[in-house]
Amino acid sequence: MGLFGKKKWDTEKDAINKAKMHALFKKAVPDHEGYHVIYVYNEDVKNMNYVVLRSTTYTYKSIALGFRESDMSIVMVDTVPEFDAYGEIKKFTPADLKKAKREMNGEYYLYKKGGIMAGYEAFAFADIYDDEKILAYMSQKEELDKFEAFWKKFCAAI
Repeated sequence: MGLFGKKKWDTEKDAINKAKMHALFKKAVPDHEGYHVIYVYNEDVKNMNYVVLRSTTYTYKSIALGFRESDMSIVMVDTVPEFDAYGEIKKFTPADLKKAKREMNGEYYLYKKGGIMAGYEAFAFADIYDDEKILAYMSQKEELDKFEAFWKKFCAAI
């Protein structure tokens, strides 16, 4: 614990998680050269209303997101906070999307071409993740600044 009850940031654990995330991205994405990789998540909120009470369930999905300016592409790799497994891999370019936007709540949306049923992908990020029960332990302020600059160019290209 640090001053006033705040815990001290563990830079070693942070570096280990970043290295694991990058290794997983390289393993999952054959064309991984030139991608900047950040850790993002997707939050799914489900509400159930009963006669007497209301139940809300939050489900989090970890994502290693790569972005590359040379071909203006975003690759999303579904993973787990330990970065020891990965699932679906999705790649997006401006040509694949109807629109991309950032909401006021900080979530990012990629709307696919193809009408109402085409769907969308959503994700959010923070510069620090320190609740290891839900998400990976990581700090990525500099990486997120790079992503913000890329996002503006990406949206303009759609």
